[in-house]
Amino acid sequence: MKFSITTMIMSAALMAGVAIAYNPIGLSCDTPGGYGCSQDASLNGGNAFIYECGPSDTFVYVAGCRCPTCCQATTTGAYCT
Repeated sequence: MKFSITTMIMSAALMAGVAIAYNPIGLSCDTPGGYGCSQDASLNGGNAFIYECGPSDTFVYVAGCRCPTCCQATTTGAYCT
């Protein structure tokens, strides 16, 4: 499994449930079924969103949340708050 400092920072932020300005949609991933939260002006009107590492090993958009910080990632998944 390949890790970089960016991956470690993103993982730590996502596990803490912090939505940060980052758009992983379409990028490759190596944990199929893994969920996360993010927020980026280019998606969901700038509000937070949930993404998943899909079966084709790329991140896919799952659901949009109602505000920029209304998403929480946990060890069991991610949800809008």
